[in-house]
Amino acid sequence: MKQIVTIILFIALVFVSSCNKDEPKFSSSEIQRALFEMKGTYHGEMSVSYYHGETISDGNECKAVSKDSLTVNMDLSLMALSIPDERIASRLRDIGIVQVKAAYEFYQMDEQIYNFVLHPKDVICIGGYDAPETVKIVFSQNFGGDADYYHHDIIFNMSPTELWVGDKKYEQFQQLVYHFRGICE
Repeated sequence: MKQIVTIILFIALVFVSSCNKDEPKFSSSEIQRALFEMKGTYHGEMSVSYYHGETISDGNECKAVSKDSLTVNMDLSLMALSIPDERIASRLRDIGIVQVKAAYEFYQMDEQIYNFVLHPKDVICIGGYDAPETVKIVFSQNFGGDADYYHHDIIFNMSPTELWVGDKKYEQFQQLVYHFRGICE
């Protein structure tokens, strides 16, 4: 009986130790193929809404470029619509459009659609020295989307979670979701 328990424990140990959660989900060649098939300039519309709430802006023209990462032009004047402090809202409108770069992390790949999470870099608009204050936008790392390479379209969300003006976090900022839907040229 003791030998059977030992054998069962050994088998269970081998099974548990063979599961490595640090292994990548996809090989580098699969990721390179996905990036190649998604490569292009996507033209579409960007809408903005509160994370759990009403729409702030519907369908403004926008473009996103997919290469080894995603670059999207984000209009900060849409964010300004959600800011009650006119000084900060004015600064965002003055900055206008910024480029946001985000790395892909793939979660699912099939014969037609890639599902991914985006990891956007913080956007920093430098100010100071007799210029308006520096603005920093921090993004959630949990939003993403889908690319349908058969139909050459992409849909994704990016979510600013924090707004910093100068060296102070703007506490009244409510998390937003920028939603993009576009088709590759």
